[in-house]
Amino acid sequence: MNHQISPIFQFFDQQYHLAKKDFDTLSKQFKSKKAIDLEERLIYLEIYTDLLSRIHFDEKKLKFQLFNPFKPIFKCLKMVLHIKLTQKALLDASGKKRAIYGSYEQFLNKEKNKLYISTYDLIISTPLEIWDELYKEAYDHSIGLKPLMINTSTTQIINEELDFFKYDSQKELGPKEIKDIYEGLQVIITLENLRMVTGLNSTFTHEIHQKMNILSHLLYSWYQNHLFLQHLIFYLAQNEEIPDKKYLQLLDKIKQHKKKLTTQVVSQCQYLFTKVLI
Repeated sequence: MNHQISPIFQFFDQQYHLAKKDFDTLSKQFKSKKAIDLEERLIYLEIYTDLLSRIHFDEKKLKFQLFNPFKPIFKCLKMVLHIKLTQKALLDASGKKRAIYGSYEQFLNKEKNKLYISTYDLIISTPLEIWDELYKEAYDHSIGLKPLMINTSTTQIINEELDFFKYDSQKELGPKEIKDIYEGLQVIITLENLRMVTGLNSTFTHEIHQKMNILSHLLYSWYQNHLFLQHLIFYLAQNEEIPDKKYLQLLDKIKQHKKKLTTQVVSQCQYLFTKVLI
């Protein structure tokens, strides 16, 4: 018997095979770039499983059953991303003269190597069956999906994210709220692409999408700076001795940059969520 598979499954199929390829590569040799690629693929797969769980709402634990086996890997890969972002931020902050922060760089490298080993061990110990099970369940739950089902479910998720944004824009935005907005925009942009794959109209105009992408890039810069600041503070707290003056200067530089980025983020969020997305 032939089953009518929804065109939306093409998105999952593509991201799944790219993710599986990255996973296979990492199981042979750990590379940070592949790890970061896989982390991004898993974000897409999680969004898709969330969408399926909204459509098949009678299966209460569907998303949990589909994506939960990948959670430990996802968590480790996100930590790999964080440490790479921190290293990149340190390199940028060092300037053209490449100021030397030797002890901090050693601390970062030690953490990085430890994380890479633990992540690699987790990958090679993960049963391959979880990939086959995810694909089968996603395929089965994508059979017979109608455009109206996809439209209703994507709209529901997008509206939930927008309601959260509107709530946050009415109060002072702290690090957690800004981070949540960054992740929420990723969800909305991904779902908009999914809608277009299935022939549905996008929820927002091209102009609004441009504004969302601009804000998303700004939030990414803010997030990198935030991670860098957190990690440097953590490093300095580990040392009982009074830190070298250059570290205090670096800390002040990062704080000033974060203050500037936060002002820009808050301004763009308030404009987008109160003037445009209303």
